[in-house]
Amino acid sequence: MRALSSTREHPAYRAEATRVEAPGVLRFLSEIVAWVATPWALATHSPVLAGVALLLLIGLPTVFVTPGDKVKVVVPVSGKVTISLAVLQLLAAVLAAWAAWPVPVAVLVWILVGITVYAELPRWRRLVGGELVLDGSPRMANEGLAFLIELLALASLAWWGASTGSGLVVHLLLGIGTPLVAAVVWGAAASPKATVRLPLAGVLAVKALVFGAALFGLDGLGHRTLAVLFGVVAAANTTVAAVDREAVLRRASEAGADDSTPALG
Repeated sequence: MRALSSTREHPAYRAEATRVEAPGVLRFLSEIVAWVATPWALATHSPVLAGVALLLLIGLPTVFVTPGDKVKVVVPVSGKVTISLAVLQLLAAVLAAWAAWPVPVAVLVWILVGITVYAELPRWRRLVGGELVLDGSPRMANEGLAFLIELLALASLAWWGASTGSGLVVHLLLGIGTPLVAAVVWGAAASPKATVRLPLAGVLAVKALVFGAALFGLDGLGHRTLAVLFGVVAAANTTVAAVDREAVLRRASEAGADDSTPALG
């Protein structure tokens, strides 16, 4: 029997070939953004540091590869390492784009990265050999962080509102009204006890709207570094929560299907 000569001949690869194509393009675009934006942002501080960063961003994923993920494996590593290197690329794209380019361009990069993460989930599940799910303390920690981020978003909107316009009445209206509207929208459509049941994409859109408004508010107040930090933490927390929720629902669906299947005698 002839051994499989490349990953493309592996049955698992053929089974997911059509699903991997689009995520691969998105991943490549995000990597290009990271490779361009990172040295661009660092070059004004240190050309040497810019060159080193570019070398690491390109070299690490090339050298350290999970067997079965690429044709050529230089140094074999676990799937978690490959996922970590992919996340490093995405974080570099997000942070460097915000530091190097105008805000509208940076926002487009954030959208690209968000879509890339969603498209990459099947590959990441394959790399870890199962679902990407949190259990016990990690889930509680992520949920606690989510609550803190929500409070910070409302506080940021109140800060922006109270600092916008002129006159005490305007400050009060915007300072109280802006976070109040955000809280009502969040509670109605994005909270665990939401009265409007939206699909996951709708919930994520509402969260992106509220967090994006808080991010732009901080940036408008002149705190760009704080805005970027808030945006990265909020995006990471929301992504982890969404992936965990999807995995839990998938497990529940599979368990329900198993229970409804008659036992074979």
